[in-house]
Amino acid sequence: MLAKVLIFVLATTPLARARTIIVHPNDSIQAAIDAAPAGATIRVEPGVYQEPGTPRALTVTKDRIRLIGAAQPGRPVVLAASAGQTEGIWVSPDDSLAPADVELPPCGVSGRRLQGFELRGFTVQGFGDIGVYLTCVDAFRITRDVVTDNGRYAIFPVRSSRGRITRTMTARTRSDACLYTGQDERIIVDDNQASDCEIGLQIENSRHVRFTRNTASRNTVGMVVDVIDGRQVKVESDNVVTNNVLSDNNRTNTAPPGYETSKLPPGIGLVMDGPDDTFVARNQITGNAFVGMTLVDFCIGEPGGVCAAGLDIDPNPDGNRVVQNRFQGNATDVIYIPAGGQRNCFARNEPTDLKVAGSMLPACRGRGGR
Repeated sequence: MLAKVLIFVLATTPLARARTIIVHPNDSIQAAIDAAPAGATIRVEPGVYQEPGTPRALTVTKDRIRLIGAAQPGRPVVLAASAGQTEGIWVSPDDSLAPADVELPPCGVSGRRLQGFELRGFTVQGFGDIGVYLTCVDAFRITRDVVTDNGRYAIFPVRSSRGRITRTMTARTRSDACLYTGQDERIIVDDNQASDCEIGLQIENSRHVRFTRNTASRNTVGMVVDVIDGRQVKVESDNVVTNNVLSDNNRTNTAPPGYETSKLPPGIGLVMDGPDDTFVARNQITGNAFVGMTLVDFCIGEPGGVCAAGLDIDPNPDGNRVVQNRFQGNATDVIYIPAGGQRNCFARNEPTDLKVAGSMLPACRGRGGR
């Protein structure tokens, strides 16, 4: 059935016009996206929407599209998976619609970019792989959404920049992260919740990413800050982790055997695996049955504990500062095995007599303990 789409034309300047497209229950959101010009707002009324017949429910390849769910109390805007669908919302340049690996998108090599995207007020649930996937998108915003019960990732921006994910609830991934930033630049992730996932929060091979005021609880691992080999971006540096709650992350590992996260031991608040120049401050790291946080080199932190020949990253954690964090109720507070890492330091964490395994914690000097 053809979508019944009501289009309002809103004048913005004498020379420019912006469109708002209203999607009613039983209409197709994808049909509205296809009909929309770049810069359009697509406003979706409350209801449950499915888009059967394709591997992903919604695909956006145009600049500055805004998907706005007009949710009301007790009346959400739900994008639900149809049989066999792997992704819920896919946003990318048109050269990256079928990558062999979602972490190695063609646009990351070609340089193709999308400018602007917003997702607000949606519930995205039940997809086999990823709830919301963005690649090579600049200036995006994901706010006040609910993304749950997806197989691998809830929200997954990769090779993207100048974005923000805020006031969103994510839950119940089986094999990887609720909120993931990978190979990204200048992303803010704030005031979100992540629970019952394999990993609650993650920063991987990214620079100038800030995670603040998030809560990660009841996951297998609360948060991971790591560098990994075999990616287009080879560094993990200059990121900030502040004022988060990483509590009670003791969920059984549910990743399939052989999957890269399948060897993660439950009960870790924060894993820091080979990053550089990370500022970790004022976090509450509590109730984790194995360890509050680890700061280790890649060769130890990677499942299996060995580095392959021809490693294309620096495996050593350098210049990380861990300051004014509260550790409570963890079996061990800190595992510190930096191997060849240098300039890491700890200052004014509580309690003063942290339970530490591995090397003695080096103190911060000068501005390192800000």
